[in-house]
Amino acid sequence: MKLLDGIHLVASGYLGLSLSDPRDCNAYLLVGDGDSVLVDAGCGLGIEHTLALLRRAGAPDVSRVLVTHAHADHAAGACAVAERLGADVWASRAAAAVLEAGDAEAAGLTAAIAAGVYPPSVVLRPTPVARVIGGGTLDVGGLRLDAIETPGHAAGHLAFLAHHARGRVLFSGDAVFARGRVAVLATPDTDVVALAASVERLAALAPDMLFSGHGEPVMRDAAAHLAVASDAFRRQTLPPPLV
Repeated sequence: MKLLDGIHLVASGYLGLSLSDPRDCNAYLLVGDGDSVLVDAGCGLGIEHTLALLRRAGAPDVSRVLVTHAHADHAAGACAVAERLGADVWASRAAAAVLEAGDAEAAGLTAAIAAGVYPPSVVLRPTPVARVIGGGTLDVGGLRLDAIETPGHAAGHLAFLAHHARGRVLFSGDAVFARGRVAVLATPDTDVVALAASVERLAALAPDMLFSGHGEPVMRDAAAHLAVASDAFRRQTLPPPLV
């Protein structure tokens, strides 16, 4: 699903646009001149459909899978997708430790399966991480992509800001969603104080568009959506929940 020139939504579950497996996050394909990257990889179920959407986009070979955080809906598919595409996986130091160990407990997957959130068929395979990233700038075939450290929803969470011809596009992962919503989980790596600081950091970027890990894309005036969450935290209240 084309969102902008060079930016496609290639997976989205029941908390989004239902393009792929219901447990998937929103996964985005960013296409530059002779290069493309994938932001997040979904839960690993039904990846043939996601790969078909990638092929339909007519993109150059995907060089990297950028993982925003190690929760299963974003990262359990990273190993299989990277293998099929011949791509490298890049992640933060904290996420890389979970991915390389295939640590389902640290990823929150063990508890989520027990609670019925995921079926047992969702498996976090040990996933080689080619590069550990924090803040900094990546190049995707001439498209500038800034990596931003945004812990809070999960340890080592990353967001990415693309400097697109149509404006500044924020790929926020699960740090913040449309209408200023957030996802505060009962997991050991959720830190509300850190999340508030991360939301403030993202709001200060004043992005034009917001493409988050779940829900609908925001195609204009995304800064107003981030302000909802930022203002709530400043009042020492929680922003509205994702669900």
